[in-house]
Amino acid sequence: MRVPPYYRRPGWQRFFAGVIIGAICGWVFFLYNFGTIHEELVIRISKQQIELKNQRDTIEELRSEQQQKNEENQRRLTLQRIEVTFTNERKLRLNQLTLYELNQQAINELKFLEQKNIETVASMKDLMVSTIENKVFQINEHRYQLDVQEVYLFTTLQLYVEIIPSS
Repeated sequence: MRVPPYYRRPGWQRFFAGVIIGAICGWVFFLYNFGTIHEELVIRISKQQIELKNQRDTIEELRSEQQQKNEENQRRLTLQRIEVTFTNERKLRLNQLTLYELNQQAINELKFLEQKNIETVASMKDLMVSTIENKVFQINEHRYQLDVQEVYLFTTLQLYVEIIPSS
């Protein structure tokens, strides 16, 4: 058996030439499209990697700034509230209104300490105690003095005081 001689017929020659030229054109088209798409993807990935690196650097910078601010704020805490607690309120049997007014007057005496730096308040501790102890508080017709027992200082100033009726 023999292969028919297609190379002598011009119709078949054109067909095979068309197939080969079409395959070559298709391959060139595929390579061109694949190359441009691949190039775009490589550029996009490069941009995203650069952006990701920049974002990580920014995050690290912000974290370090936040940590520095937290450390600075910890050093510079301010006094937020003042609380006065009476240690002998049950023994004296004062009514709630008298206790409330006495508490408010004592807090008003120390109101100037609010929003001050805790270090400043700690250095003024003796002044604060003498301010409370030397003041005579008058409620209705009764007069009271306060004796400071304990002082706790952080963002809240807690004073534990004893009520002494004065005559």
